[in-house]
Amino acid sequence: MSRPVGAVHFQPQDVVERAYLLPPRSRPLLLVGRSATEVEPLIRALESAGRQVVRHHPGESWIAHLPAETGTPTRDHVWEPALVVRRALAHRGRLRGSTALDLACGSGRNAVFLAMAGMQVTAIDVLPDALERVSDLAQRHRVRIRTLRGDLSQPAALHDQRADLIVVARFLERGLFAQIEDALLPGGILAYETFVQGQPRQHPRNPRFLLQAGELRTAFPRLVTLEYESDNSTDAHVDRLIARRPTS
Repeated sequence: MSRPVGAVHFQPQDVVERAYLLPPRSRPLLLVGRSATEVEPLIRALESAGRQVVRHHPGESWIAHLPAETGTPTRDHVWEPALVVRRALAHRGRLRGSTALDLACGSGRNAVFLAMAGMQVTAIDVLPDALERVSDLAQRHRVRIRTLRGDLSQPAALHDQRADLIVVARFLERGLFAQIEDALLPGGILAYETFVQGQPRQHPRNPRFLLQAGELRTAFPRLVTLEYESDNSTDAHVDRLIARRPTS
């Protein structure tokens, strides 16, 4: 059976109820299949959720516009991990069998991406529905992730956790900084990315959860900085840090 090159199959219910299966909001969606009448409510739902749908090719009409592929699909997901996670793996060396912590794991994209790379991943979040999303995404991609419900604002939130890689994406709890340094194994990597003050869309609204300019660069004095970046290329301004714990 043919399909557009790189296409991923979704059920309409998945597209509406499982946004974590979709690409970032900055990526427009091209829909193929089903009739215009069937897809119109779906398009409205996506657009009301801030998703841009550039076109719908009903039925098999996509064949006249898009290259086709057959056999094993060339892609099994269109979601993406955080950019800082992809960059951090370049510094990690051996992945298979090493350990990772995803703190405030949210939808689970980062955790599942790391598990698909062969890492033993623990995903932590205070929200039960976040952990349900992680488990759902992991099951869809046939990987195993350990999920823990935990309040990362507590003083000893990471007291029994150790990992070769720690990921924090779009989350800020300054009380965790020293705990993260302690939880990293010697030679381990920290991948941290979150929002900074002054971004146009003012998200999150509480300034407590926004980094000050340059704050992330000096937040982990016991680690060695490998990469640091202030990214203002979109309306979600973020700072990114990749740092290593020394081996001695």
